[in-house]
Amino acid sequence: MENSEELVTSDITEAPTTSVEPQVDPAETEFEDAPESTAPTSSRSRLPEPVFFADRLLSRRRRRADLYEAIMCLVGIVLVWGLGFVASSTTEGVAQDVLRVTVIRDLLLMPLSLLEGLTILVTPIAVIGMLLLRRQVSTAIEALATSMIAGVTSYVILLGLRQLPETITGPLRVTNVENGQTASHIAINLVAIALIALFTAAGESEALRSVRWSYWALGIIIVIWVLRGQLTLPSALISVLLGRTFGVSSRFFLGFQDRSASGGQIVKALLSIRIIPSRVIRTDLLPAGVTLDTWTVSETPHGHFRMETTEADSAEYTIARRPPVDGNRHYQVWDTYGVPYEITILDPGRGMAGTLLEVWNNVRLRGISRWVSPSVKAAAERSMLTAISAKRSGVHLPEPMGIAQAGDSIMTAMRALPPTASLKDLADTDALSDDILDQAWKQLLLAHSHAISHRHIAPSSVVLDQSSEVWLIHWDEGEVATTELNQRIDIAQLLTLLAIYAGPERALASARRNLSEAELVACAPVLQKPVLPSEVSSTLRRSDLLDRLREAIVADTPQESVQPANLQRFAPRTMITFGVLAVAVVVLMGSLNFSDIVAAVKQASPIWIAVAFAFAATTWVGGAVPLVAFSQEKVKFGDAILAQIAASIITLVAPAGIGPAALNLRFLTKQKMSTAAAVTTVTLQQISQFLVTVSLLVIVLFFSGSSLSVSLPYGAIIAGTAVVAVIVIVCISIPKIRKFIWSKIEPTWKQVYPRLLWVAGQPQRLLAVLGGNLLMNIGFVGAFWASLTAMGGSLNLVTLSITYLASNSLGSVVPSPGGIGPVEAALTGGLQVAGIAVSTALPTAIIYRLVTFYGRAPFGWVALKIMQKRNLI
Repeated sequence: MENSEELVTSDITEAPTTSVEPQVDPAETEFEDAPESTAPTSSRSRLPEPVFFADRLLSRRRRRADLYEAIMCLVGIVLVWGLGFVASSTTEGVAQDVLRVTVIRDLLLMPLSLLEGLTILVTPIAVIGMLLLRRQVSTAIEALATSMIAGVTSYVILLGLRQLPETITGPLRVTNVENGQTASHIAINLVAIALIALFTAAGESEALRSVRWSYWALGIIIVIWVLRGQLTLPSALISVLLGRTFGVSSRFFLGFQDRSASGGQIVKALLSIRIIPSRVIRTDLLPAGVTLDTWTVSETPHGHFRMETTEADSAEYTIARRPPVDGNRHYQVWDTYGVPYEITILDPGRGMAGTLLEVWNNVRLRGISRWVSPSVKAAAERSMLTAISAKRSGVHLPEPMGIAQAGDSIMTAMRALPPTASLKDLADTDALSDDILDQAWKQLLLAHSHAISHRHIAPSSVVLDQSSEVWLIHWDEGEVATTELNQRIDIAQLLTLLAIYAGPERALASARRNLSEAELVACAPVLQKPVLPSEVSSTLRRSDLLDRLREAIVADTPQESVQPANLQRFAPRTMITFGVLAVAVVVLMGSLNFSDIVAAVKQASPIWIAVAFAFAATTWVGGAVPLVAFSQEKVKFGDAILAQIAASIITLVAPAGIGPAALNLRFLTKQKMSTAAAVTTVTLQQISQFLVTVSLLVIVLFFSGSSLSVSLPYGAIIAGTAVVAVIVIVCISIPKIRKFIWSKIEPTWKQVYPRLLWVAGQPQRLLAVLGGNLLMNIGFVGAFWASLTAMGGSLNLVTLSITYLASNSLGSVVPSPGGIGPVEAALTGGLQVAGIAVSTALPTAIIYRLVTFYGRAPFGWVALKIMQKRNLI
């Protein structure tokens, strides 16, 4: 054949080579550190005839692992920078201790300087030279370009950092003393960043010996720079992470030369486990009509493998394709006797996403974690061990054939699965019989009888062949010597899967035919979404199937004995809660002037501060009353009060009124109230609070008479009211504007109006709404009065009420979290207008906000945790 080229597999180094086909990556055949040849020395080939090989080999690939690493490097930069503030004394002390040894430093100055120069000069030349020797010209150019971009971009970043305050860039600064004067500068090393970016873009250290040794040399130099005081420890780590970020980002966006197993290496791996192939065809490339590249693979008398391009009709490799679900390469293989096999190629670097997911599950879930290794070989060995054990226990699955090294990749081989139908296909054709359901249970129980768990029973795991036999496949996540909890989770997963496709009644009936009542009840607490495969969990996103299954299982069982197990160390809800707390702490720490608070508290009367807090506590009760009164469903008054207390922590990070409304909405939906009804209830509560507050202000304002101690601008108030009235009249009189406004109001009105009629028909609820809102306003005004009294100030009740209501309403208009800043300023200004000196007004505003806002955060946090524990939010 034409264009015949001899390919050397990754573990053969001494065989002569010629030019390489464009489809074959030279990096696969020319690694310096490849082991010596183990090819047979006899002249007899193990292949009776050339192997037909159909695949699509790309010279360059992109890996998601590089993107993940770039993100992790950026996160690492933030963490190192933050830790630099905490441990600044330690990192500075390490350098200073070494610098004090002046004699050794002087002796080593010359050789270390020489080593630095040689490293900076030689390492990039060695790496680029090796790439050029391997004929990887494009990689060499990309590495150089990445290095230059990293250097220039880092210089721009350095210029930006110099504009920041020294308090922020402190961990990156090095202080020097020259001529008795102290000066500091930001010590990010641009040379280290550029070199690390070059090494990373050039290739992985496992593949290129020159890159590996260059990393070591540069690492030693960076340590010397830290010890000599040229870099701080945080700036050194950040320089390394920044260079690595540029390098892996370049590899992700530009791609990298593929080191995955080639056709010759795959054929050699098959031969090593005594499978003599005749055809090898890729099966996981979609769509099915995609054109594959074809070769023939033959073995020379010296044990080398030769790949030759060949022309083939697509009919020769047209087989059933599988969706590319796991990121690995899948092939169908036929041996010389026509026996089919399925092989999976696990390429290096492909397992990063799976490893991170397993680590996350181990951290997140209790009792079901397992050993995690980033090694592709270790993962394949564990998967093969589980499959072999399950096969020996009698489970119906393809026979495992073995594992072999294929270049830098790992190959696993199994007997081919015969033509099968999935549960979904069977359900769509009404062919999912009770016998099939029972067979699925028997297959799982066979594995459980030998202490083996599946751990990932997804829709593709249970299939039916043409002889009506059920296969339980895909044991990649399985575990031998498993725990009872994992077996209960298996039962929950299979029960849920069967319930989706056969219905909950038939699935439960089948489970009861094959399981004891105790085994079935034991799985009820783990019927939860966190333990289900993602494919199943996404199907149940808006379904109550799990609740119905759990209720049907425990219908005759005391509820307290089968409550859902707490399998999650923390849920997304918990992370959000901690995030809210963290943001709240940051906001508080950044906005509070502790010196002012301490001074105010020292001047104030402790008794009156306690009275102010007692008044503030009544607002929780006042907020709960309208919530209960507007609810058509029964809501416990104590739980409603708890919700108002918990809202105290939410107000720290949300504009006034928005945070409590969101928490109340969540609370009501947990009370089995529909979302629409909950929104209506919360909306009416918010509207009633606004109307009562405004009405109270207007009543006090216009009926106060001469008792006010401050002259109000009645003319301006009347003029403003008149202007608003004119605007409203104009808007109502213009049809287009009227229709536009009504289109915005109509949905809310239609939702609220029936509830208003319902409340109006029950005078006791209407009085409760009015009383609750009045109690809330009385509580806030009382807390304001007690705060003023604590500072020795005084105002008559009417003036105090108007000052509070007007100032607080004005400050709350500004959309800042909790009104931090604007409310304090408005209250202080209001008191000054009322005749209170600023020396008293400012501490009064601070004390008031302390008892009604800042000081209530710990109580809100405790209440929030209680509500989470009781599943109230």
